[in-house]
Amino acid sequence: LYLRLGRDPFGAVPLTFMVHGGVSDPAFERWRKTFEAFDAEAGQRVWLVKPGASGNRGCGIRVCDGIEEVSQRVNAKRSHCVIQKYMERPLLVHKRKFDMRAYCLVLAEPNGAALRAFCFRDAYLRTTSTRFTLKTLDKMVHLNNDAVQKHSESYGKFEPANKMSLDEFQRYLDEQHAKDGVSVRGQIWPQVQGLMADAIRAAGPGGLNPRGLGGCFEVFGFDFMVDAKYRVWLIECNANPCLELVCAYLSHLIPTMLDQALRLALDRSTSAGSVTEPDHGGEAGTKWDPIYHSAEDSPDMISSSWVEALPEDGAEAVPG
Repeated sequence: LYLRLGRDPFGAVPLTFMVHGGVSDPAFERWRKTFEAFDAEAGQRVWLVKPGASGNRGCGIRVCDGIEEVSQRVNAKRSHCVIQKYMERPLLVHKRKFDMRAYCLVLAEPNGAALRAFCFRDAYLRTTSTRFTLKTLDKMVHLNNDAVQKHSESYGKFEPANKMSLDEFQRYLDEQHAKDGVSVRGQIWPQVQGLMADAIRAAGPGGLNPRGLGGCFEVFGFDFMVDAKYRVWLIECNANPCLELVCAYLSHLIPTMLDQALRLALDRSTSAGSVTEPDHGGEAGTKWDPIYHSAEDSPDMISSSWVEALPEDGAEAVPG
């Protein structure tokens, strides 16, 4: 989508390389040259190596800061792996790293004619248990996945189950970054919705519903990070996201999200009677806000208008 419209996809996601078959893949050599450029020009050496498939919940992710280390990991996963630039200048919460989990509902209309996507209005932050530093590659410092953090001795010490609501995030910004005057709902959340919409738009009906089935649906978990300049980056999209009710806030958010997703996907497709619920202002009175409609959106539409144009010389951008 972005390439076709002359936009740089690495203005939306961190620089990423897909490597097949180990270090003999030409993609690995391109990564190696990029590593050297980042190191020489910006002093940035930290990268993530992820499994190419079945890698949710933090399984198999390695934090690396050298070519040899990445080479060994790539050769150990010869079938398929992902090398992704680690964000070395993230926004922090109480000097600890965080990411943001947001939910996306994709559903096909009953006749299969159109695909629609919605973003659930409530999301949450996942914090680490240890102060952020680049002097160690410890997973407890760098990976926010609950499956990783729950093994820390400090898990739940600072926030219940290392989770924060968007309202709590706003209070933190108001107290600790008041001079920046940042509004989570006004400045950060629109970026989340825009990146989510463009990801769905890029996959399109052909990628998400190749058989054109009517009435099918799925809930995805999108992970985002915010950098020190309050710019949001899409890190990954997860099928079968974790739905564990590990704290009081998630015990409310997740059942509400699922209940309203089922109301949209099933009640409407079966023409069931309406359920008396408060009107939350989203689709059919829920908290699911529409972000994409395959039958109505222009094929040249993008939601993340801030994503930069492609470099004219095709060079990779290296942060200053």
